[in-house]
Amino acid sequence: MRRHGTVKRICALIIVCSMMVGLLSMQAAAKPGDEKYQQMAEAIAKANGTQVVKTIWWKAKTTARIKTTTTETGAEVKLEKGEVVTIVQRDYHEKNGISQCMLSDETHCYIANKYLKITDPITTGAQGDYDVPTKEAYVNGHSIPSNTNMLIWISLDKQRVNIFTGSNHHWQLMKVFKTSTGKADAPTLDETFLRKYYVQKKKRVVDSLQFYTFFYGSGIHKWPGGGMSKNIGKTPVSHSCVRLNGTNAKWVFDNNNIPLKTRVWIW
Repeated sequence: MRRHGTVKRICALIIVCSMMVGLLSMQAAAKPGDEKYQQMAEAIAKANGTQVVKTIWWKAKTTARIKTTTTETGAEVKLEKGEVVTIVQRDYHEKNGISQCMLSDETHCYIANKYLKITDPITTGAQGDYDVPTKEAYVNGHSIPSNTNMLIWISLDKQRVNIFTGSNHHWQLMKVFKTSTGKADAPTLDETFLRKYYVQKKKRVVDSLQFYTFFYGSGIHKWPGGGMSKNIGKTPVSHSCVRLNGTNAKWVFDNNNIPLKTRVWIW
């Protein structure tokens, strides 16, 4: 019996060690692919003397003890279960992904999604919006071709829908609408998840949602139910879609304003 108990303890220890080795390997293998979008935004801002655009951040807690390394120096970091971190680049591949996180000392590291529990979104739309030069510098600093003379940029951080007219590298801001995008467990997926979005089709009513403009499994539509005034332009509360008030949703829905195949940029 004693021998059997010893074997069980040894097996349990091996499993724990294997989990830790696997976690460390995952962190070491994490590629900063999503981070390039933030680096590009910072370079665009520096080149144009404009504000730095960022995507939505999320407040989260670790669900286990974690060993990882900082992206700045490669120094080892040990995190206890329940520590608060800020997700600055979220990998949307559910539990299989690895997200870039900022720690309390503002260093960065990569943590597997399965060890993160998101508690709150962090947006800055309630404090205001990016100015016009920043928006135009940002979209024109990227290569964002559209099959029409229109472009939609959904700013997750500012909770704004920005409408541009023109062409690639020559976009001019036309309209700005306050919005509420997807909540933590049903997010509006940004450009790092799917490289290319565009307006696919439109339908006046979809499951009671009015003025529905489709783009790759999600869409823009009129706000359903209540709670709009306290959330729009501030907090993501939708089920992955992009909510607008009725007037603005109808404007986007109108093909004379936003034709099919118009490019949608989400960041």
